[in-house]
Amino acid sequence: MVIPRDIVESQTPQVVRFYDRWAAYMYANVDFNMPDSPIHAKPHCERVLLHALRIADRMMPGDDEAFEILAHASVFHDTRRFDEFLDTGHGARAAVNYEAFCREHPDVEFHPEAVFLMRYHDLDDSKGVKAIRQWFGERSPRVELLYAIFKDSDALDRWRLGDCGLDPRYLRTEAARKDVEFARRLVGLTMDAGFLREIDRLVKESMGRNHGADK
Repeated sequence: MVIPRDIVESQTPQVVRFYDRWAAYMYANVDFNMPDSPIHAKPHCERVLLHALRIADRMMPGDDEAFEILAHASVFHDTRRFDEFLDTGHGARAAVNYEAFCREHPDVEFHPEAVFLMRYHDLDDSKGVKAIRQWFGERSPRVELLYAIFKDSDALDRWRLGDCGLDPRYLRTEAARKDVEFARRLVGLTMDAGFLREIDRLVKESMGRNHGADK
């Protein structure tokens, strides 16, 4: 695991309990299509896990089921990527993989809510919300909240893409907006500084080319 222990132990007992269980479980048992990816492999999912649990601790305190659903989505959401770019559809592939994993590993309780969080995390919010409302009916407000928390948690780790990686204006929850600087610091503590400088340079270079093309 890459997150310093003092950061973990500064969290609430519920956050620590779920983080310790699911971060360790992921590293020991969950396989990734791109295990050596510097931006979409287990360290990314570990940071998303901590973000999701921290936000849930403020928005859904004491709700163990919500914590577990968010943990499952965090751990599995990028397992079936094919490339480092948008790779639209990797959420759906991850959801299928998660369902199969739960069938094969009875120690992991299957949560249909986690399927929707994963399946639609790489698509526009409107599509995810529509699907959640159609499937969950009167239970949809709870699942929509979980969806917002998860997408914000994934977004908070966009600092790994450099200084322009995250635009806080697009975060959905106030709890996530309060964690923007924590997320930036966490990336700095858990990623190679040279890699971060290089990806920041490449992203800004790409933005400059795109801006020029729009003129």
